[in-house]
Amino acid sequence: MSFVFRCVMVLLVFSFIVYVMKAIARLSFNLRGTIRDVSKLRDQVGGRPESSAEMIRCASCGSFISTREAITLSSGSKAKTFCSQDCAKVYLTR
Repeated sequence: MSFVFRCVMVLLVFSFIVYVMKAIARLSFNLRGTIRDVSKLRDQVGGRPESSAEMIRCASCGSFISTREAITLSSGSKAKTFCSQDCAKVYLTR
């Protein structure tokens, strides 16, 4: 009887250890997904500025500005880019 009891206890302890290890693995997997989702949300909200690789020179003052923030005025086949509306106005009044 003692041998059967010991076998049952070993089986119970082994199944408990397997259950705990499986729960830890599941939590780890969910945590990685949560971290990935939080970083995506932070990027969307503006936690980290997105880098713009392409820079353009302003036609009026000569400063460099990213293509996302540039103001482009075109007439016919010519296009001029400016860093602000003030620079565009100064350039057009010349």
